[in-house]
Amino acid sequence: MPQQKIDLLKLPKSIRDPVNDLVRALNAASTRADVEREGAMQISFILGLETAKRLRPADIEALYMIFDDAVQERLAQLPA
Repeated sequence: MPQQKIDLLKLPKSIRDPVNDLVRALNAASTRADVEREGAMQISFILGLETAKRLRPADIEALYMIFDDAVQERLAQLPA
């Protein structure tokens, strides 16, 4: 479901495409380690956007929340 939330943000194409790639990679992750690694990459990407002031603070915060929720949801879907 993160894609639907991301679609609500007004992200420039130069940012939307890498964000969509991150969502696809998270969805393809099949182990806890893979999901956690994808989560770390997402945080690094968003931190880079925040540091470069490429997005409004509200959009940065929304991306952090969307990806955190997506990682937690994906982890819950994996077998124990």
